[in-house]
Amino acid sequence: MSHYNYRVSIMKKLKYIFLGLLLMGVTSCKKFLETVPQDFISPVNYYSTEQDLNTALAGVYDAFAQDGTYARNLALELTSGTDESFRKRDDATVFVHKYNHDASETQLGATWKQLYDAINRANLLLANVDKPTMDAAKRNNIKGQALFLRAHAYFLLVSLWGDVPLITAPISSAIDVNRARTPSATVYAKILEDMTAAEAMVNVFASPGTVSKSAIQGILARVCLKMAGYPLNDVSKYALAKSWAEKVILSATHKLNPDYKQIFINQSADLYDLTNKECIWEIEFFGNNVGTTKEGGRHANQLGIRFTGTDAGLGTAGYGYASIAPTGTLFKMYGTATTVSDVRRDWTIAPFKYTSNTNSIPVNHPATDFYNRDSGKWRRQFEVVIPKSADWSPTNFPVLRYADVLLMFAEAENELSGPTTLALQYFNEVRTRALASTTYPIIDATNPLAEVRVDTKDNFRKAIMSERARELSFEGLRKMDLIRWNTLLPVLKAVGTDIKANAATSLKYSAVGYDNAQDKHRLLPIPTLELSLNKSMTQNPEW
Repeated sequence: MSHYNYRVSIMKKLKYIFLGLLLMGVTSCKKFLETVPQDFISPVNYYSTEQDLNTALAGVYDAFAQDGTYARNLALELTSGTDESFRKRDDATVFVHKYNHDASETQLGATWKQLYDAINRANLLLANVDKPTMDAAKRNNIKGQALFLRAHAYFLLVSLWGDVPLITAPISSAIDVNRARTPSATVYAKILEDMTAAEAMVNVFASPGTVSKSAIQGILARVCLKMAGYPLNDVSKYALAKSWAEKVILSATHKLNPDYKQIFINQSADLYDLTNKECIWEIEFFGNNVGTTKEGGRHANQLGIRFTGTDAGLGTAGYGYASIAPTGTLFKMYGTATTVSDVRRDWTIAPFKYTSNTNSIPVNHPATDFYNRDSGKWRRQFEVVIPKSADWSPTNFPVLRYADVLLMFAEAENELSGPTTLALQYFNEVRTRALASTTYPIIDATNPLAEVRVDTKDNFRKAIMSERARELSFEGLRKMDLIRWNTLLPVLKAVGTDIKANAATSLKYSAVGYDNAQDKHRLLPIPTLELSLNKSMTQNPEW
């Protein structure tokens, strides 16, 4: 059911709730989810025990680990096509990140459906959470996680589509399909309300696989920065964004891992760094989709260094499509010199390729080749599940890291008071870990490569915009950042111009997606099937 209206899917499942999902205790590197829910029973007889609630909660988490959500689309397909990444294929295929899509694109329907599946699963749990006799604190923790996960699904929906139906109770009728779009401001208000309530209910951080106070505080900072930017432009939310980010910082629970590359090695190797705790929330994936457990993700192989051989053993390359790759623009954001001190560049952008599709011996790219490199952020050589699958990976996907929190604080503080000492302190914590230089390379539409002093609000803003790309590239955040800054179109056009002027002839095809970009691409079109079944639904302008 890859392109299925969420209500049709939910109606078929309405009389059921998840059963048979093994919910494992989170210790060391154990996965929170290791089995997909397969069996169901009636909710009339369900939700009678604490275990029932935990099983239902695991079902809500599971909705965020599907192809329509972070297993693929939210990590890659709907978030690529920016100044950090492009589709590295010379083909006529329709993709959102090539800006040649319309409302019938199946990826749109899959993401819409999966996010509303998450919402309805959370709604069912929240409607029944008070049934069992159990410890009040444990009940509140479950309720808070469900409330937050529902709000996060709405945050993704409203960010991607704008006005969307706001549904906060289980759908109770198969004919209840006509739901009008709720104004974005109302949806955002509900997101803030629910996330704020959830923050008071959930437990403190234990592992990145479970929503915690830190995770909610950090995502609240992200929500508030979005509200302060396009399209709401509610600048009063900068103060809230700063406050929520500051709560994470002052908790002293999290710090930067001193080794940048180790963050992503850990995610590939199924390890949690519970010493530094930089990863605050990540989506867990498990196994290689062999057998009954099918919880693998797609970002590691789609972004992986190009290798399509069968070398899939422990410590070997692993299959990599490199279908999404770094732009020359991203490479140059780290500096113009052939060698730069910033350790993030040659980890994020692999400085080597494999000799051939049958030989995984690395060979370095020419030093001046900025455009034909692959992403190296998640390297499948560190995966420990054998055999390695061509299409599925156990590598976790980060939704929120402490480095992001530091940069969000710096951004909010700058908008409120300019480049204060504290804003610069947190900004420079991120750069110091990266061994980055004391100059601040920036990319913008009017000056493709420049270095600025951070002595003014405007200059510091530009520095933060580029720093977020250097630090957080390929983590599904860049396109949403460009949209909230209202810089998406000029940035895309500048990248296209750079490709046509400077990339090798064999790569100039990649400018086509950037040439396709229009103002309407700040929002996605409402999926065709949703429009056909929901007679109260309207399409986004220009689509």
